[in-house]
Amino acid sequence: MKSSKFSFTAFVLTAVLATQAWAQEAAGDVGLVNALQGDVSYQGKEGPLRKAQPYMRLRHGDKVTLASGASIRISYTTVSRQESWLGPSTFVATSTGGEVLKGNKPDVAQLPAAVPQKLARISELMNTSRVGGLVVRAAKVQTAATREQIAEAMAAYESMRAKAVPSDVTPELYLYSVFEENGMTEDLKIIAREMLARQPDNPEIQQLANAALNAK
Repeated sequence: MKSSKFSFTAFVLTAVLATQAWAQEAAGDVGLVNALQGDVSYQGKEGPLRKAQPYMRLRHGDKVTLASGASIRISYTTVSRQESWLGPSTFVATSTGGEVLKGNKPDVAQLPAAVPQKLARISELMNTSRVGGLVVRAAKVQTAATREQIAEAMAAYESMRAKAVPSDVTPELYLYSVFEENGMTEDLKIIAREMLARQPDNPEIQQLANAALNAK
């Protein structure tokens, strides 16, 4: 009897912990805004209505509203999915993509499987570059596995770059994250210059690129 009671208690505890973990994940960041034009606002579940900003993170449950003619592009960090929305429309960001509430449906593109995790770090790197400059990690020892991962990242970048419009720096942001994570300072500076060439007037890109160019 004691064994049965213990098993039931363990089952309940496991279910509770699983539910809590799901809730924490569901409430977390789900996407990165990597292009924005016109009047776009968003509202969290318990917050006021705010203006959307380039390269901000969207959280699960955020409601996004686009005025007529406005546009927003989101690369999801929870699924291999990129959405381009055109106003007028309203949608809710979720961990599986945007759910239309009103107006136009998005154009959807699939991202390589390795991309979402790397893009999830971009907002963090931008915040770091704003506060005190980017501190590039020490270079990792180039093992066979590491070289293979970097080769795969380069292939994913080339695939994304071939499909993206010239001004879209999502492929460069992905590679930026890979190079920073592996301490590849010189390669990071090359991709930073590429980002600046594609979006020379974007202050967010300028900040991130300059942080890399000044890194030692």
